[in-house]
Amino acid sequence: MKKILAAVMLVTISGSAFADTAGFAFLQVPVGARAVAMGGAFTAVPGDPMGLYWNPATLAEMQEQMFTSTYTGYLMDMQAGFAGWVNPSGDDLVGVSVNYFYGGSFIRTSMMNPTGNGEEFSTNSVSLGGTYVHKFGNSFSVGTTAKFVYSSIDSYSGNAFLVDVGAWYKPGLVSFGFVVRNAGIQTKAFYQENDPVPTTIAAGASAEFLDDRLLIAADVSYPLHGDFNAALGIEYSPMKMLSLRAGGNLHDKNAADNAGGSFFDAIAFGAGTEWNRFDFDYAFKPFADLGNIHRFSIGIAL
Repeated sequence: MKKILAAVMLVTISGSAFADTAGFAFLQVPVGARAVAMGGAFTAVPGDPMGLYWNPATLAEMQEQMFTSTYTGYLMDMQAGFAGWVNPSGDDLVGVSVNYFYGGSFIRTSMMNPTGNGEEFSTNSVSLGGTYVHKFGNSFSVGTTAKFVYSSIDSYSGNAFLVDVGAWYKPGLVSFGFVVRNAGIQTKAFYQENDPVPTTIAAGASAEFLDDRLLIAADVSYPLHGDFNAALGIEYSPMKMLSLRAGGNLHDKNAADNAGGSFFDAIAFGAGTEWNRFDFDYAFKPFADLGNIHRFSIGIAL
C-alpha cells in the first residue's frame, strides 16, 4: 500500500497527472529544517538564508555572506535537496539557489504485463534560481527570484520560467511578509498541453519576545491550483546554542485525519544549534500513512 501511495505522490510532485493539479509541484515541497519544524510558517521570518525559497525579501536582514544546504530523505529512495548562497552588500543582496527532487526508480508496468518486465523508469526535477533584494530604509524590503525549472518522468520532460516576488515590512515588534511564488509560464509541455504552474500566494507575520529568545510565526497561503492553507510555528531558544521548534498547518492536519492518524501526525518538531560559523538544524515530520520524514540543514557563514 505504501508503494502505491508513494507512486501517486511521485507523479503528483513531478508533473501534472490529474485535472486541476499543477505541474512542477516539487516546487511546493517545503525546504529547510527550521522552516519545516515551524510548520512552514516562514513567509515573514527575517534573516534566514532559506528565504531564497520562502520569501526573498526577508533576506534583507542578512548581515553576512552565507551558504546554506538542506537534505530530505523521503519514502523508499525518494530524495530532495536545496542549496543556496547569499551575499549582502549595503542595501542590496544577491543570491543563487538550486532545488532538486529525485523521485526514485519504479518498475515499468503495462496492461499486458501488470507486474512489470524488469525495466525501470525514474523522475528528476531541478530548479535553478537567481535572487536580487533591495532594502528601503530599516523596515521595508522587496525581492525577486527568477527560476528555470526542468522536470522529467521516464522519457517525458518539461520546463518553465518562473519568478518569486516578495515584500517584507517591520513597522515595530511584528514583521509582515507577502510573496507570490512560482508565477510564470511553462515553455515545454510534458506531453501535448502545458500544465498549470504551481503559483502560490502567501502572507505571514512573525514576532520575537523574551529578548529574542521566543519566535512566533503564522502564515496563510493559497495555491492557485490547490487548497487554502494556514500554518503556525514557534521557536524557543533556552540558550544561545540551542533552539527548539514545533509547528503545524491545515494541510498536514487534514492528511492526518484522512489517514486515521493522531494529532501527533499533524505536527512537525525540530531543533537547531550553532557553533563557530556553522548552523545545524533538524526537523522530524511524522505521516500516519507513509512513515516519517527527516530533514537536515546546514548553514555556513563565509
